[in-house]
Amino acid sequence: MQYNKGDRVEYQGQDNQKHMGQVKRIQGQPPQTKYTIQDETSDVEEQVEEQKIERRL
Repeated sequence: MQYNKGDRVEYQGQDNQKHMGQVKRIQGQPPQTKYTIQDETSDVEEQVEEQKIERRL
């Protein structure tokens, strides 16, 4: 599934926990797309592979 800048998503973070955040940047082309997501709770930006994104909220 392709996500867009500004989408609110649920994803698996580097700590293997579920997080919610907003897509800030998109890099690469499918299937190697990586998303920079700003976590809603911590305000930290994290780079996430597409397969680690659970769903759009």
